[in-house]
Amino acid sequence: MSAISEELRTEQFVMSLRGVVPYVYEQAWQSVLDGTPLSRTALHRGPDGVLRRTLRPEARFRLQIVDWRATRAEVQDTRLAERLAGESAAGLPLDRAPLMCATLIRRSDRCWTFAWRYARELMDRRAGLRILEEAADAYAVLLRGGVPRGTAVAALPGAASQGRGLPVTAPPAAAPSRAASPGPASPSGPAAGVRSRGPVAR
Repeated sequence: MSAISEELRTEQFVMSLRGVVPYVYEQAWQSVLDGTPLSRTALHRGPDGVLRRTLRPEARFRLQIVDWRATRAEVQDTRLAERLAGESAAGLPLDRAPLMCATLIRRSDRCWTFAWRYARELMDRRAGLRILEEAADAYAVLLRGGVPRGTAVAALPGAASQGRGLPVTAPPAAAPSRAASPGPASPSGPAAGVRSRGPVAR
């Protein structure tokens, strides 16, 4: 864990999804983040004690995938609550990009839970909701064999491009190339309500 991770405030969203193709979903997220500095932003403390943003040349969105189908539903719920609490307690390493973590949990043959947490220094809740919408749209496009359009989230208040009041210490490098086209399509894309666990002080 980073030495400055205890100062982080995080936002966490939890979604129920159906019929997800995991690696295509991961590609969708990468395609959205590729159009912004969000996946390449890390933080460090300067000699004056001020936290500053650093834009890495490249960083990949990492989606952790776990399978709980062998576990009873009521036990899954307990495990999920414990997992989310543990992630919040662990914090995020601010000096490594991206300043977020994502987990896709298979609950049954068709049902999944997606948990996403990010640093509030990276973006606000409104921008986080827009990212979720953009990722769902990109996922649907990839399943049809298309190329997702560019994301608009970088222009929103609170997105990393606005700086959140933190100075930038490195110029943005060229964004990584977009993800390759997906494999077999799923019968239905992700759909379900999103709930936020609210800001967590760390």
